[in-house]
Amino acid sequence: MRRLRVVALAACALLVCAGVARADGDPASDTLLYANAYLPYAAPSKSAAAGLAKQIASVYTAGNRLKVALIQARDDLGAIPSLFGKPTRYAAFLGTEISGIYIGPLLIVMPAGYGIWDGGRTVAAEQKVLAGLPPPGRSSDELAAAAARAVAKLEAAGALRSKDILKPFVQPLQAGVRGHVLTVAFYLFDDSGRSAATVTIQRAGHVLVTSSIPTHATSIQQPETHTIIVAQPLVLKGASLCVTAVDPTGNRMRACKKL
Repeated sequence: MRRLRVVALAACALLVCAGVARADGDPASDTLLYANAYLPYAAPSKSAAAGLAKQIASVYTAGNRLKVALIQARDDLGAIPSLFGKPTRYAAFLGTEISGIYIGPLLIVMPAGYGIWDGGRTVAAEQKVLAGLPPPGRSSDELAAAAARAVAKLEAAGALRSKDILKPFVQPLQAGVRGHVLTVAFYLFDDSGRSAATVTIQRAGHVLVTSSIPTHATSIQQPETHTIIVAQPLVLKGASLCVTAVDPTGNRMRACKKL
């Protein structure tokens, strides 16, 4: 139920609440549901933001995971301004807030310094790297540049090799058939950014159609739609659409919906 609520919140932030997402209790927890970086109210320049995004993308390319939050002022903490200047405490708070959709390295960069969280697991290796970095600075551009440098140092040190323990999120939506073409739609997301899936149409325990989708990029921002060629006319009434997702680490989730 928590993961369903998380997806609903993400959809709200994208489709309905874009103008007010930053007005609730913790702005970064909304943004990090569907993005890998939270940028502050006083946004950094496009070049600084792009530099950070590029550095985070390289983490995922290497098969690791990371989310980053830049907290430049108390306003970036919404209803919890008391955690400004306390990056380590805020890292634990924010990591818990987004744990329904992401459990992995989470880097906080504030003018006061750096905070790191990894689902409650040891972060000694990360802290050792961060302890050797200069102060981040105070402006949004300085924070973005400091975060990019920190990410590069953490990746180079092998400090972001965190075990992926979270199952993919999958939610079947609908299926339709026209002639010999079956079209299915479902949400699929994994905190690694990638997952494979197997789609099955079944009735009374009997498999009518099954199709495998290789590992591919996933996004919580919109549902996936796939078409499957069927050999003979298919009646969907009374059948179920089931989707089994498997992330690169082998974590598995299966969900079904009655059609």
